[in-house]
Amino acid sequence: WWPQFKEDSRVPGETGEEDQGGPTKSMNCLSNDFYVDPMTINRVVREDLGLTSYTRTMRHLLTEDMKRKRLTRCKKVLTWLKGNDSIVIVSDKKIFTKRYRGCTVQNIRQEYASLLFKAGEKIHKETYYKVLRYTVLPWLKAKYPEGNYVWTQDGVPSHTSDLCQKFCTVNMAHFWPKDMWPSSSPDLNLLDFAVRGELERKANRIPHPNVDALKATIRTKWDKLLEEFLINSCKAFRVHVEAVIEAEGGHIE
Repeated sequence: WWPQFKEDSRVPGETGEEDQGGPTKSMNCLSNDFYVDPMTINRVVREDLGLTSYTRTMRHLLTEDMKRKRLTRCKKVLTWLKGNDSIVIVSDKKIFTKRYRGCTVQNIRQEYASLLFKAGEKIHKETYYKVLRYTVLPWLKAKYPEGNYVWTQDGVPSHTSDLCQKFCTVNMAHFWPKDMWPSSSPDLNLLDFAVRGELERKANRIPHPNVDALKATIRTKWDKLLEEFLINSCKAFRVHVEAVIEAEGGHIE
């Protein structure tokens, strides 16, 4: 859709021939190409050409098969939500980096039951099994002694392994099996679309001299996340599920 630029009084410089910018070319690149101020390019694009510049947004891949599966599972999730009042526990992982070294954070909503892994450590099914058995399950039993919760997790291989699926089925009060959580759906995990971005933004406000300092900041900022923010993020879960159904399994953001 990007028209060809022609040399005129608004865009100085000897271009010789018409220049095809292309729809993916940024305003800054055009400014550099024509050796003019970015505001001039902005004005030409908006006022003379009547166009609007948008920032390219990265989205997760959704094939037609993924959309169908996503739609089917979102309908199952919505049906479950309408018929149950158990607290939905969501989980996710996030990589924070410090000078090319990182630590993966496994978060659970409410008072944190977080686990920090060393940079580069692989989370295989055996590793995740130990997390479930020695960290997650004791925390769930302590926080919800009456068992009024449902444990959820995404579809990464360690989560969907027979070892971990069987453990969750036998030991969790309630559990969404691997064919329940919508696949390829970071836009449904509130830790993914809301919480971890806020946590990263707060944690990165100050420089960290080492990984231990970064870990300490992450824990501190997690504890200080506003309750209202967390509540609103949780409320958005059902809204997002309904939006996916409305979009026939397609993107909603």
